[in-house]
Amino acid sequence: MPVGAPLAPAERTEEQRELLSGVLGDDAPNLFSTVVRHPALFRAWLPFCLQLLAHSVFPGRERELLIIRTAWRCGSAYELAHHLELGAREGLSDHELAALTGEAAGTWSTRERLLVAAADELHANHVIRDVTWRELSALLTTEQLIELPMLVGHYVLLAGTLRSLGVPLDGPQAASTFPLQSL
Repeated sequence: MPVGAPLAPAERTEEQRELLSGVLGDDAPNLFSTVVRHPALFRAWLPFCLQLLAHSVFPGRERELLIIRTAWRCGSAYELAHHLELGAREGLSDHELAALTGEAAGTWSTRERLLVAAADELHANHVIRDVTWRELSALLTTEQLIELPMLVGHYVLLAGTLRSLGVPLDGPQAASTFPLQSL
């Protein structure tokens, strides 16, 4: 059995079932039902993951813009599948989603353009360039400036984990294809 195989409900220990109870229990997405194979790591990681996803200091639209761009840059079909849907729910148009995945030219506000640039720079060089940082500093709060590289970095970590472990897409998405060609 590959390491990335999700742990089926019947295979879970009581501890694993308890850990997954906060993320849909028996219906937990494959990411969670795979990482729960390492209960101690799952226990430490989940609050950080949920902080960034559910309690981000960025509005949902901007959070998803950053996550989708990162997932695409990292070639993570799993994260892209989940977050294209979330991005649409947060108000990103089909054209904007296509722009984030390299299929169209983006027409972004100044703030959004800088967030896309920051995600690209973090992916390429693991640092936001000084000029981008100066411009972002004029538009973002201190909390947003701190969270930005941590949010992008978390999704880089997830992309590497998901791809390395071979975690399959969930449900009907498993048969889908997503635009993963990086720039």
